Amino acid sequence: MKGQVIAVERNARVLRAALMTDGRLDALEIDRIGEKQPMPGAIYRCRISEIMPAIGAAFADLGAGQGGFFPDAQGLTVGQTVLAQVKRESDGDKAARLTVEIQYRGQGIVFTPTRPGINVSRKIADVGERARLSVALASLAEKGGFVLRTTAVSLSADDLLAEARRLVGQHEALHGQSLPGCLLPAPDAFARVLEAAPANTPVIANAAAVDALRMAAQVEEDPFDHLDIDTHIASLIVPRIALGEGWMSVDATPALVAVDVNTGEARGGNALLRVNLDAATRLPGVLALRRLGGVVMVDFAGAPKGDARKRIEQAITRAAHAKLGSPRLHGWGPAGLFEMACVRPGRSLVALMKEDEE
Repeated sequence: MKGQVIAVERNARVLRAALMTDGRLDALEIDRIGEKQPMPGAIYRCRISEIMPAIGAAFADLGAGQGGFFPDAQGLTVGQTVLAQVKRESDGDKAARLTVEIQYRGQGIVFTPTRPGINVSRKIADVGERARLSVALASLAEKGGFVLRTTAVSLSADDLLAEARRLVGQHEALHGQSLPGCLLPAPDAFARVLEAAPANTPVIANAAAVDALRMAAQVEEDPFDHLDIDTHIASLIVPRIALGEGWMSVDATPALVAVDVNTGEARGGNALLRVNLDAATRLPGVLALRRLGGVVMVDFAGAPKGDARKRIEQAITRAAHAKLGSPRLHGWGPAGLFEMACVRPGRSLVALMKEDEE
């Protein structure tokens, strides 16, 4: 299927949403219905329960028997109540990660009350448009910071100002809450995929999703089957991934993600470079879809050197900044492996799939 489309499917156990681009799976989000654990994006009023000076962290009570931790305890004291946002869901024995640097995400704007300044996405290159967007929110600069996303270009100055005022009002209302607990739920799977999609992307959904989410969509009994999305998902839960030529293996361990790139049957004078560039371009998207993160070590085929190294690094850097949250590209290590890191979102896709089967 050409073009872009969002598929949404809901049943008694899960809500699944996917973004397809020209028949390729670009984004996938899964929620388990009725799950109570703190999820990324949710905002809580929490109480600091313990400070761990040895590791510089703090643990917090989120209410309803739930907890989380701040990796940086600077400025926090036991008994203090603070407004916090979940950055990463809990995973195994790791508690949910929290931050006091809260973000409120709108259609074209992200409001950051603790980080002042107006910043425009670097993807918006037009100087005049960048100036228009900055001026549109200047009157609210004293309220905090604003990040104007690429989707902001489709909004008028009045629409941008109205959206910014809504986000500021939301923060002020939550800031006035004093009891511990969840004040703003996390965005659901459909909302997360919708944010990653271009404006006005068509939606195909089953009736249960349309009724529950109150969305405008083309109703299809089984949208994931209609778009063959489950076939794409099946290819993500096995280590080996076919490239245009050759293949790569992506193996997650408790310590890191190990990636091995192989040329397979690729032939020709620059076969190594072709396969390595393909792997470098695709790997960040694969990591995002598989919900993998932390330290990533890549063994590119043929121990590339010189100009080949430079081109591979440029390709993986572009793709990482487009697909991954807060990527850190460390470059080539002494063993000839390419080293990088990115945010680990919590449970991997494999773990989510296993939970759904239980």
